[in-house]
Amino acid sequence: MAEKINTLIGSDVSIVGNIFYKGTMHLEASVDGSLVADKSAKSMLYINNKSKVKGYVDGTNLAINGTVNGNVYAYDLLQLGSDALIKGDIYYKSIEMEVGAKVDGRLIVCNSAEELDLHKIDIESKENSNTIT
Repeated sequence: MAEKINTLIGSDVSIVGNIFYKGTMHLEASVDGSLVADKSAKSMLYINNKSKVKGYVDGTNLAINGTVNGNVYAYDLLQLGSDALIKGDIYYKSIEMEVGAKVDGRLIVCNSAEELDLHKIDIESKENSNTIT
């Protein structure tokens, strides 16, 4: 059974600002801001190969095949496609990478959501943030 897409943001869209999402979101646009999931329910974020995100990405399940200039926080599963380019650190519980995916940063495995939250709070607080100026 296919997942219902709650939000689709097309390639003709350019967004300046953070996006807070719930459920399944498919992103084909450019975003100058962070993508943050509501963790009270399972979420799925698809970032397509032409998408560019300048900010951090935070979600339960993430499938990235585009460019992210910022840290990635995957609370359950992170899938990096062959066209993925991550310029930032990745904090994850579980990861799958296709041949060709590029990461310019550290891969930090976290055993729990609480451990992931501690990294995120420390790094993404306004005084410490290195992803949004």
